[in-house]
Amino acid sequence: MAKRILIFTNHFYPEQFKINEIVDWLSVEKSHIRVITGFPNYPNGKIYKEFVNKSLKNIFSKNVTINRLFLIPRGNGSNLILFINYISYFISCFVFTIYIAIFKKKYDVIFVHHTSPILIAIHPIIYSFFHKSKHILWDLDIWPESLKAVNIIKSKFIIKKIEWFMKLIYSRYSLILVGSKSLKKIVSKRFKGKVSYFPNWADKVVEINKVDENLSFEISKDKFNIMYTGNIGRAQNFQDLIITMQLVKENIHWIFVGDGRFKKEFKSLLEENKIIHKTTFIGNIDIDKIPSIATYANSLFLSLNNDEIFSKTVPAKLQTYLALGKPIIGVLQGEGATIIKDSKCGIVEENYNYEELARNINSFSKKQNAEYTKLGKNGKTYYENNFKSELRKHDILKTIYE
Repeated sequence: MAKRILIFTNHFYPEQFKINEIVDWLSVEKSHIRVITGFPNYPNGKIYKEFVNKSLKNIFSKNVTINRLFLIPRGNGSNLILFINYISYFISCFVFTIYIAIFKKKYDVIFVHHTSPILIAIHPIIYSFFHKSKHILWDLDIWPESLKAVNIIKSKFIIKKIEWFMKLIYSRYSLILVGSKSLKKIVSKRFKGKVSYFPNWADKVVEINKVDENLSFEISKDKFNIMYTGNIGRAQNFQDLIITMQLVKENIHWIFVGDGRFKKEFKSLLEENKIIHKTTFIGNIDIDKIPSIATYANSLFLSLNNDEIFSKTVPAKLQTYLALGKPIIGVLQGEGATIIKDSKCGIVEENYNYEELARNINSFSKKQNAEYTKLGKNGKTYYENNFKSELRKHDILKTIYE
């Protein structure tokens, strides 16, 4: 049955987020989809040139309408600029939501792609004052736990207030989707309605794993390359990883693909500790280039801070790594660590002992190529059985149209 679907998201194409694929999946149905989002400016903090030059095209079906609202870009990512960025988009979205509610035909389903901040989840509640619709919240950033984990908020009083506020927001939704089974337990304590497990998946281009032979990167293949791809922030705990990097053998090289608020400081720390020569930094690259750059990696790396909320989180890059069919080295606890162990795709340091991690990596780097191939295949098989995009496409279409 055809439906009218209204989607609220902080980020959208050409920004690289999973909501892009969800819109693509929904657009094949005979429905009308409206995406409300902001000027594309993540992660570099500047409005995309394609948008400024008005050359940004709608790559989706004709039944997808995209409304890009005014905001102050993220800039250098300082707390003040981020606050202005959030507030400017909130105001734009507030005004546009009122306009949509009054002047446009009612939408049957409201779908919210929640990345920080939670403000994006307020606008559908405003819409509900005008029309009754099915409200679905895809909660990718559990507040206030994620704020506590990166020390944004330390006051117990404020944390309690945010918990109360989250309960209030949840109460106005029909369904909440979460990315791990552990998070489902947390949200279920605050929300009496339906909470569903909806794990991440790898982008289709990663699943296909097509390598562009014409692409080359300034990376040597003469060493044992450990590659990290994604955001370089404080949540990754790279300041402690320096201990490991100091202790591993000289034949082990670290490659960091991406940008983030901690990147500059991280490079400075590497220089201070005289190990910058053990690293290669490459900026953000398009997702379709990930399979090509991954060919330079002997192993893929991920880590999260030693915090309770992160032990209940499965980072999206884990599914991407599994789909790439490469061995994985992880520093994390909980559900993410369990996936690495159950899939038998690599090694994981759960105790945040970075000296022990160095010893394990030194040993790991001595394996035969056939052993790495087996580990990679194990991860790929586990991905196919548990996380592939076709499974998630089935889930979301059933959720929207049931």
